[in-house]
Amino acid sequence: MACGACALQSWATVREQLLRAAWPPARDPARGPDGPLELSRTSTVPKRGSVVTVSRWGHSDISTQHLNQRFSMVGSVPKGIASTFQRPFRRAAPVSVSTDTIEFYVGRMWACKKCNFAFNSLSSQACEVCLQPQSPPSVAEPRVTTVAKVGSPESRSPEGHMDDLPDLPGVLSPEHDYVELKWACKKCTLLNDGSSMACVVCGGSKLRSITQVEDLTLRKGEFWACPLCTLRNPLSEPRCMACKAHSAKSPAGPAANNTGVVPRGAVPKQQHPKRHQQKQVVRRGGNAARHGGSRGPTAPKRQPWQCLKCTYANKADSVACEMCGNTRGAPAASLNIEGRLVERASRFSEQPSPISTIDLFPAENCDVFVDDSFPPNDHSLYYQPGKQQQSDGVVVQWLRPHQIKASNDALEWVVFRDPLPSDISQGVLGNCWLLSALAVLAERQELIENIMVQHEINSRGAYQVRLCKDGKWTTIVVDDLLPCDEKCHLVYSQAKRKQLWVPLIEKAVAKIHGCYEALVSGRAIEGLATLTGAPCESIPLQPSSLPSEEELDKDLIWAQLLSSRGAGFLMGASCGGGNMKVDEDEYHRKGLRPRHAYSVLDVRYVDGLRLLRLRNPWGHYSWKGDWADASSTWTPQLREMLMPKGASDGVFWISFDDVLKYFDCIDICKVHKNWTETRLEGTLPPLASMQHLSCVLLTVLEPTEVEFTLFQEGQRNSEKSQRSQLDLCIVMFRTNNQAQPGIGRLVEHSKRQVRGFVSCHKMLEQSQYMVTCLAFNHWHTGIEDPLQFPEYVLSIHSSKHVLVEQIAPPSYVLADAIISLTLVKGQRHEGREGMTAYYLTKGWAGLVVMVENRHENKWINVKCDCQESYNVVSTRGQLRTVDSVPPLHRQVIIVLTQLEGSGGFAIAHRLTHRLANSVGLHDWGPSNTNHWPLIDSKVDGLHAPRLIT
Repeated sequence: MACGACALQSWATVREQLLRAAWPPARDPARGPDGPLELSRTSTVPKRGSVVTVSRWGHSDISTQHLNQRFSMVGSVPKGIASTFQRPFRRAAPVSVSTDTIEFYVGRMWACKKCNFAFNSLSSQACEVCLQPQSPPSVAEPRVTTVAKVGSPESRSPEGHMDDLPDLPGVLSPEHDYVELKWACKKCTLLNDGSSMACVVCGGSKLRSITQVEDLTLRKGEFWACPLCTLRNPLSEPRCMACKAHSAKSPAGPAANNTGVVPRGAVPKQQHPKRHQQKQVVRRGGNAARHGGSRGPTAPKRQPWQCLKCTYANKADSVACEMCGNTRGAPAASLNIEGRLVERASRFSEQPSPISTIDLFPAENCDVFVDDSFPPNDHSLYYQPGKQQQSDGVVVQWLRPHQIKASNDALEWVVFRDPLPSDISQGVLGNCWLLSALAVLAERQELIENIMVQHEINSRGAYQVRLCKDGKWTTIVVDDLLPCDEKCHLVYSQAKRKQLWVPLIEKAVAKIHGCYEALVSGRAIEGLATLTGAPCESIPLQPSSLPSEEELDKDLIWAQLLSSRGAGFLMGASCGGGNMKVDEDEYHRKGLRPRHAYSVLDVRYVDGLRLLRLRNPWGHYSWKGDWADASSTWTPQLREMLMPKGASDGVFWISFDDVLKYFDCIDICKVHKNWTETRLEGTLPPLASMQHLSCVLLTVLEPTEVEFTLFQEGQRNSEKSQRSQLDLCIVMFRTNNQAQPGIGRLVEHSKRQVRGFVSCHKMLEQSQYMVTCLAFNHWHTGIEDPLQFPEYVLSIHSSKHVLVEQIAPPSYVLADAIISLTLVKGQRHEGREGMTAYYLTKGWAGLVVMVENRHENKWINVKCDCQESYNVVSTRGQLRTVDSVPPLHRQVIIVLTQLEGSGGFAIAHRLTHRLANSVGLHDWGPSNTNHWPLIDSKVDGLHAPRLIT
């Protein structure tokens, strides 16, 4: 029917005309009711909306127009077929077309897979012709939508027929028959007759094989991007069609795990907001233009994503990993995500990097980059900018390279000029730990070049620096404004021969820690880990003050140094640090600086002599003892072989015995080539909470060497940190139950230490393993808010590919882990028949007391008194405990932990026990109680009695 006011026909009437035109009864779908049709493409770009023009030509003439579509058609032909007929048809005679037209708007449509009708409304759940239900889209076979566009009526020729374009589909003429060409099946590539609508072998649709659909992606506003695998899913789908992750808006869905692994258990890991976010700003004429720009009120906020190959945390707009170049969403072979994710079907648009955004500004503007997140003022220099700073080289100005005075002004400033360790000169800042690490890296130029993204001078003064802070890769953008004194000389570190890589890297490290003052004091191992991201190990050279620690084996230490040098590992040495008693005058006479970091450049065993080649990052002030450059211990042969001529640059040879005397440790950075790397994030809750704990399931497919490193948040971001460092420990067990992984036999563990990170390594056989991260000295410290729980990063480096999966922990994972560890590594004490007490102290930074009751019908009452200990905290909240251990059970009685890593601690414990015929503490504690202090839900996962299995 038609509207009485405007004569517009109703949609039902027009749809009926469309159906008759598109599929007339008993006729070839490529022919009109009275003859062939004329097809062509338009060259005009239509506007938003869809226009259908219905005219009298036999039954009707159809012209559809869509936004951003590529094909046009006139006549009763579905879009897919109309766009794919070949050229061997002869030109048709002019066909008159009625000017009686009706225009109305039609939305995007979908094609039926059964009857190929291509004009179903997107809101329709079934085909309007054959009533076939609309099949849901899939990754392998996305939904086909009608993607046709038609020129406006003005694009027709005056004669009423379409223009003949030589490279477009042919024209069907009523005076001439046509020969249907064969078509190739898209599934099996078989050539089928043109009259066949389906492949005779595989049944594949002709429409799908001959249709060139270029727009297979959902429009903006019609999809949501999976936070895990980035697949674009229809809004109607509550879960991702690839990885089954819930949408971000789904109330039941867990938060996306930015580590690229999916917890198996029912309890998802909570997402916590990042505590430190760097903002990057381009200041042009005093106005800061933030990178990325506004996305508008309706644009969803994109989150940073983690590369599944190297686990580097990339910005939200990055399409490829800034570290390894891996495409976003392409799964790494070493990860097991819900078994295996299907191939990604989403497409991405390349986004400019921060440096690219800066370079987009016209060169004629002569504007340069100023980083207002790390401005050139005292806030970037000191913890307390208002405090008067006393220094020999006080910063009075910030200058760009062309304004800085250098010793060799004839050279041009460059980022690199064949960097050498001798190029590095330390300034007034006490950051020898960083510069000694840089000097070691300078021995291998590719390692330095991996840190600096730009290897050439940037005219805008903007540079990107890759660093690994607290176990997480990040790219820092800095400008080239550098702190200088009143004479235009660099105040802090610099490189000879007018190279910028040293001051730029130093500035980037200062930025991630808050200011330059934050770089004062440290160990070379921290610098090596920050610059390389590789696993690091510290070898102590001095005996421990704790009697529980193992004695030093000098031959073993020397063997480790030789093998590390042979493997190409990087090494640094700490001089006169730790708990060493230092005689300042003696060190000065020997040409050494106590509490100072040196680079280890070489380790040699020559003619029975054990020698090391070290470098002072100051670039001067060298060793004056045996094997110094002017020492009489050199023979002509050794002098020619080892060439001791570097004292002026701070380079010298020293014997291994003198290293053991004056140095406290050697730090080793295990830089491996062609190893795989995975990094996982989690929390270390101050209680036994299954909701916040997580474990790592490691599947080894072939024998491989694996390095584990557990990081916690650093403490350089404030003058005096509000929180003490945690005691960290990595424990790995074998597990054989893939369906329900649990704690099995102990395989390896790290030392428990109160420091920034701990590590361990192991050669693993083909099997499954469970890795658990432990920390206890923050229990009962008043941290209640889950957002304040300390975070950790676990890095896994392996020589072969391994499958890594972060899973929800099994029940009582802490109790089972500590019991299993104590049974293997603890000291046994047979207190009485049927009862054994275990004490774990070696490499534990505290004490674990575990009691085993093997009686079948008797309880054991245990009283543990540790009240004479100091600088330790208890997981029970008190230093005196009383427990009733049931028959055939084990129980972790108490875990004492060193509170602060800088100070010493003492452990004193007294254990009293007795047998009981019934449950309860009786006269040792309150009535009707089995434990005192009570074991509540916060500590039950650690201290609950566990059945002996």
